Order: sequence, then C-alpha cells, then structure tokens
Amino acid sequence: MAKKASTKKTASKTSSASVSIAAGVVGIVLAAWFVYGTVTIDPFRWGRFVEELIVAVCALSALRLLCILRLPSWLSIACVAILPTGIATFAFFSASGNPLVMGRLLCLAAACAFALLTARELDAKPDGTLLAALLIAACLPGLIGSGTSFLAELLRALTMAGIYLAVLAVRQKSNQFLYLAAVGFGLGGAASLFAAFAGAGAGLGAALLAPKRKQSGWVFPAVLCAALPVTIWLTVRFVLPLPASLSGAGMTAAIEFAAVVQPHLLRALDLGLLLLAIHLLAHREDGAVPVLFAVAASMLMGFVPALNAPDVWMQALPLAVLAGVGTAKTGRN
Repeated sequence: MAKKASTKKTASKTSSASVSIAAGVVGIVLAAWFVYGTVTIDPFRWGRFVEELIVAVCALSALRLLCILRLPSWLSIACVAILPTGIATFAFFSASGNPLVMGRLLCLAAACAFALLTARELDAKPDGTLLAALLIAACLPGLIGSGTSFLAELLRALTMAGIYLAVLAVRQKSNQFLYLAAVGFGLGGAASLFAAFAGAGAGLGAALLAPKRKQSGWVFPAVLCAALPVTIWLTVRFVLPLPASLSGAGMTAAIEFAAVVQPHLLRALDLGLLLLAIHLLAHREDGAVPVLFAVAASMLMGFVPALNAPDVWMQALPLAVLAGVGTAKTGRN
C-alpha cells in the first residue's frame, strides 16, 4: 500500500516537473520573441543592439545586488501596500475633477496590487516582490501617461486579478480560486477578447498542475476562464453595449523621457523573463506557470488579424512580476 502511494507521488512529481520544463521552453521562446520585438534600431546594427542588451543586463544585475542584503520579511507586504496607495493618492490629487480619469488610475492601482500579490505568492522571500515593485514603478510613467481608456485599465486590473487567483489556485491546490479567476477574466471580457486569451493560458497552466486525483474537477473552471470572457464580450458587443464614453482616451500622452525609456525597459523585462524561464528548466516553480502561459496565450491574439489586440504594454505588469521573481531567484538555488 505504501509502495503504491509512493509510486503515485513520484508520478505526480514527474508530471509537475514536465509541465515546469515545458513552461521553461515556452518562456525562452517568448522572451526571445519579445527581445526581437523591442528592436528599434533603424538601420539595424548588431553592435548597437548588443550594447543595448548589455545595458539591460547591467540594470537587472544592479537589481540582483539588492537581494544580497538581508531584507526583512515585512518588506513584501510594504511593497504591496505602498505602490498602489501612491497611485491612488496621485489619482485623487491629479484627476479629482474627471471621474473617468480617476477611475482609470484607480484601476491601475488595483492592477499593481494584484501584480505584487502575485509576486509575493511566487517568491516566499521578500526579494522577488521588491524587485517586481521596482520594475513596476519604472513602468508607471509610461502606464499612467499612455492614454488608455477606463475600459482598458479595467481590463488590465481584471486580467491581473484573474492571473493572481489562478496562481493562488495552484499554490493552495483548490479549484475554487480558479472559479473566481474565471469570474475575473469573464468580467474583463466586457472590454476585450484579450481577457479570453489570458484566461485560456492561465486556466491551462492551472489545470495542468491540478492534483491528479481531482484533475477532472479543474477542467470545467479552466474552460470557463476562456469561455466566460467570450460570452460576455459577445453580449456587450451585440446585446447590451456599454456607453461609448468608457472607451475614450483617459489621459495625456506619456512624457518624452518615458517614451524614450520604454523600449529599453521592456527589453530588461524580457531578459528577466528569460532568467525565470531558464530557472524553470531546473527547478519546479508551479505558481509561475499560469502567469507565463497567460502572457504567452495573450501574445497569440496579435496573430489574429481580425482582432484588435492591445499593444505589448498590456503585458507590462505580469512581465514585471516574472522578471522580478526570476531575477531574484537567479543564483539563489
């Protein structure tokens, strides 16, 4: 009897390790594609491209040096509290006369909170959350001034909430969190089919890591993560359309400095993702799989010409989480 239980446990570990390796391969391909997509040198020159990659590596190495310090355990909670609170405070002082702009910034604050909670789930030590918070803070000037609509920022918040709940489902081994994730992705479907692609990836990642004896009970909520956003998107598009004002531009354009830095910042996030992907090949990181699959599935939306896919900066928060956690864990084990 004990031998049979041991065999099942070994089979479960082997399956989980296979999923982790598959996720690592997906992450490496995805990171390589992102790095290729950030090339802005015209005409292209290898020397200049290598120089920019070196700058991104140096930036991540500087962040990694922070992990050498003995960081207090409460720092991760402080990061989760301080950054979203700062965005919300900025919203109240800068956009008090414009409810839609204020709502847009509050949605961004909520999205950052879910992103940092996800980082905290992926890394038990405060290093990963701290680095994710610093990378998100570096992205904020561009995100705040990007001119996205209230609906787009609501989509970002709901998608990030769905990803966090999918990670929680894997970590807690409970499909109830996956049902809640499906609700988050489903509500995001009111804004765009982007939520369906992200939900499909996160749901697949969670279902692949479900406990073997209960795996059949995880299939339905995983399917819901993709099907519910499509259903709500069709309802909003053809039956109950939302007010056009919700889709209006939310703020002025990004400052010039943010516009210049954005491609380089995105390249640093890509290299951080590459670090995590390589780490996945040798270590089990179950919680990271739904996040990585959500990003990968979302990128597939851009290959469907009929769909209006958001730009790559809709992926900034999950990428910052993966890059922060990946950079923190590099060299630790």
